[in-house]
Amino acid sequence: MNRRTALRNVIIFSAGAAFLPSCMEDEKSSIPLKNISLTRSQEKMLAALCETIIPKTNNFIGAGDLKAHEFVLPMVDDCTASEDQQQFAAGLTAFDKLSHDKFGQIFTGYTPQQKKSLLRDIENKTAIPETVLNFYGTVKRYTLQSFTSSQQYMTDIKKYKMVPGPVFKGCVPLTP
Repeated sequence: MNRRTALRNVIIFSAGAAFLPSCMEDEKSSIPLKNISLTRSQEKMLAALCETIIPKTNNFIGAGDLKAHEFVLPMVDDCTASEDQQQFAAGLTAFDKLSHDKFGQIFTGYTPQQKKSLLRDIENKTAIPETVLNFYGTVKRYTLQSFTSSQQYMTDIKKYKMVPGPVFKGCVPLTP
């Protein structure tokens, strides 16, 4: 065997050995979480759920544009009690199972009408497990909080002014 062939084989083998563990590992969430373990498919499902709660319209942004799921997950991970985090994780898997049982596919594969139908059933509490109701309530609350605290909402809808504008007159005497 000549030296070039041996060197090439060693490089190919070492590159394959370095690349192989990344292929075998379960896809982790792109958001670093301390207390909740989440797969990438669950993160995509949560993003689709947030987008279904607040969809994008022709003239305004939706939860998907704001990446509301990137707000929901850290809020649950950092700001809730450990038992609530466990309920959230259990509700996430129960929601995934419920969505698969309802239409025979995962939530991200649903049509918009199917997504709205499932959320309507959850809102009406028709034969929905308690864990799914708790999970959905948490996701909805944090999605709405993410949306209503966004810059676009505060400037385009609420017309929030950080500092009083030119109509503010601080030195005007008051009349009784």
